[in-house]
Amino acid sequence: MKKIIFTTFSFCLLLSQTIFAQSYSSPESVEFDYVNNRYLIANRAASQILARAADGTLSVFATLNGQPYGIEIVGDTLYCCTSGSLRGVNLNTGVQIFNQTIAAGAFLNGITHDPAGNLYITGFSNTKVYRFNTATRQFNVFVNNTIAQPNGIIYDPYDGINPRLVLASWGSNAAIRAINLADSSMTTLVTTPFGNIDGIAKGKNGNFYISCWNPSSTIQRYDSTFATPPTAMVTTGLSNPADIFYNVITDTLAVPHGSNNGSNVNFYYFGTLTAQKSNLHVNDMNIYPNPSDGIIQISGLNANLKNLSLNLFEIGTGKQVYNQNLGNLYQTESINLKNNQVSSGIYLLELSSTEGFISRKKLIIE
Repeated sequence: MKKIIFTTFSFCLLLSQTIFAQSYSSPESVEFDYVNNRYLIANRAASQILARAADGTLSVFATLNGQPYGIEIVGDTLYCCTSGSLRGVNLNTGVQIFNQTIAAGAFLNGITHDPAGNLYITGFSNTKVYRFNTATRQFNVFVNNTIAQPNGIIYDPYDGINPRLVLASWGSNAAIRAINLADSSMTTLVTTPFGNIDGIAKGKNGNFYISCWNPSSTIQRYDSTFATPPTAMVTTGLSNPADIFYNVITDTLAVPHGSNNGSNVNFYYFGTLTAQKSNLHVNDMNIYPNPSDGIIQISGLNANLKNLSLNLFEIGTGKQVYNQNLGNLYQTESINLKNNQVSSGIYLLELSSTEGFISRKKLIIE
C-alpha cells in the first residue's frame, strides 16, 4: 500500500508544473473559467485577479480596492471575498460591477455556490456561513456557529437527492463537516489528524482534496465516504497551500501558495497519461442556435476525426450532465438535448475524439 502511494506521489510530481512569475504576490485562491479556458487567480497581496491562459501566460484581469481571498464564478460574474465585503467583477470585461458589505470584520474567506445561484461564504473571524442570492443581492446568516473557524467550502451534490455543503476547518485536528442545505444543520464527516485546513475541492470518483498547513504543507485526499485514512498526494514543494481548485475536465488540481515566501501556483495532473487530452482546437466546430431551446446543430468538423463523443458539463461545478457517442460525425448534425432531460442553464459543450480534445464551447439552453 505504501509503495502505491509513493508511486502516485512521484507520478504527480513529474507531471506538475510550478509557475514562477514576478506578478504572483501571495496567491490565495484559484478558479477555472471553463468558458474562456483560463485560470483566474486571486493575487492577494497585489489586490489583483490574474488570468492564466492555456499557454501559461499571466495577465492582470482585474484590479480591486481590497485584497481578494476566495473567488467563485457564477454566470458572467466573478465574485471575490475582500475582508468583510463581496465584490462582483464582470467575467468578460474585468470591470468591478458592485461592492457589497456582508459583515465588517468577518474576514470573508471561502466561497462556493449551488445550482440556484446562491453563494455560500465563510466568515473566518466570526465562525459563520453567509448565503448570498446572486439574483437579488440579498444575504443572510446561513450557519450562525460553525464551531471552529471555517475556511474552505464547496457545494456537493452528494447523492443527487440531499445536496450539501462540505466545510473545512482551521485549528488542530481540524474537522471536515457537512452542512445540510435544507435546514443548515451540521454533522462532522471526519476529524482529521491535520492542522489548519485551508482549501477543499472535489475531484472525480467523489474524492475530496484538502490543503493542509500542519504538520507540514501537504495535499491530502479522502474518498467520498471519509471512512478510510487519507492518502498523501503532495508532500513537498508547497508553502502554506491555500484555496485549491480541481479542474474536473483535465483532472488537474491547482494549488496556490498563500505564503509571502512562496508566491507561486502549482498544477498537478491526477489523470492517466493515456487519457490526457492536449490537442485543443477551439474554433473547429460551430454550434447553433446558441442560445438554444435544447435542439442544436453541430457543423464545421474535419472529416478525418474518428469516434467522436459529446459531453455536456455544468458551468461552475464542472459536473457532467450528458454524454453521447457521435461516431464519425463531420457534417451538420441535429442533437435533441431536451429529450435527454437537460434543463435550462449555461453549459460547457465539449466534443472529443480518441486523438484528444477537439473543441469546447459555451452553450446556453433556455
